[in-house]
Amino acid sequence: MKPFALTLAAGLVAATMTTPAAHADTTLDVLYAWPEHEVLHKSVAEPFIAANPDIKINFLAAAPSYDEAVQMLIRQSMAGQLPDVSYVGFNVLRPLIARGLVQPIDDLVAADQLTEKGYTEQVLSLSRTDGHLYGLPFAMSTPVVYYNADLVKQAGGDPDKIPTDWDGFVALAGKIGALGDGTSGMYYELGSDDWTTQNLVRNFGGQMMNDKETDIAFDGPAGQAAVKLFMRFHTEGAQPAIDTRAARQLFTAGKLGFYFASAGSVSGFEKEIGHRFSLRTAQQPRAAEDATMPTGGMVAVILSRDAAKRAAAWDYIKFATGPDGQSIVVPNTGYMPTNTLALDQDHLAGFYQKHPNWYTSVLQTPRARPWFAWPGENGVEIAQIIRDEMTAIALGSKEPEAALADMTTQVRALLPKAN
Repeated sequence: MKPFALTLAAGLVAATMTTPAAHADTTLDVLYAWPEHEVLHKSVAEPFIAANPDIKINFLAAAPSYDEAVQMLIRQSMAGQLPDVSYVGFNVLRPLIARGLVQPIDDLVAADQLTEKGYTEQVLSLSRTDGHLYGLPFAMSTPVVYYNADLVKQAGGDPDKIPTDWDGFVALAGKIGALGDGTSGMYYELGSDDWTTQNLVRNFGGQMMNDKETDIAFDGPAGQAAVKLFMRFHTEGAQPAIDTRAARQLFTAGKLGFYFASAGSVSGFEKEIGHRFSLRTAQQPRAAEDATMPTGGMVAVILSRDAAKRAAAWDYIKFATGPDGQSIVVPNTGYMPTNTLALDQDHLAGFYQKHPNWYTSVLQTPRARPWFAWPGENGVEIAQIIRDEMTAIALGSKEPEAALADMTTQVRALLPKAN
């Protein structure tokens, strides 16, 4: 994969202003996940509505997570009440396609030269399945390391040189945990799905299924190493067995050294921490030269089959994923921009120069790959099983090998049966 800087150079072409297409008065019902993203979505919609007064955006009540958004869409489809547009997690796009809820947008794309409008093939691949494009990526991120530079220094580490290997990293986290006064070393967030577990497997050069998707692959050497490393976070890296909310409170209070989470958390962390301590970010260590990482985030998909609404929705998601929309998304979250034109001097270039913590995820782009979506209709359930087994390791109720074996058996049973 090309380094991000080269990808940008290839994608940074002159943007041309076009007159918005005329529509009869149209109202688009829009569903998104994560209630805390309300301000983000409304901030993106406002300038679009101002430029397109014939299109109204009606936001439905937000889903608590990507997985629960899928369940909402399934229920709404049964009642014939699907929204016109939805922002869905990259990992749950495939189950929605399998159920026939999301249709390809190839007909809409045919009239637009997307690669000339800042959409690289690398980014579009996040929402492409079996050769068809099903939406436009709206937000993307990779897991980054947030750290308390003050605690790193107190533990004898160099805040400017965070270890790039796991042994050195875990050892430093352990030293931070040994500082006392209620301080913990690190916290590797599991989240509500299998994103960060996939990240550990890929960190050792592995993948979740084989290339032909005939069987799982995470039970091999990479997966075995991943679950053992996760146990070491707790036994050697002083990671407490607490939930995500408690861990975030510990970190923002200045009592936790390292915190692994989506780059999309940087805005919230900076606001909550303020000047309490020096917050920094770093690329995560890697265990193999061929280490990759899953790209988190969401894709804007069109669910309506009405021609007029599809046309209006297409203009809306192009704005949201274009340079102007992305210039709103990034500063409000910390997500990486999905459109290369958003990185020019008229948009985000100056912002990144002033906010280096936000740029770490961009530096990891050469290792970013699509978040693996499980085949068939059981993807959400599979992700939950993986998370539950990893939680058992964190709580000490299962050894890594036992958790991986149980994970393997349960996931394999939920995969589509070969014909």
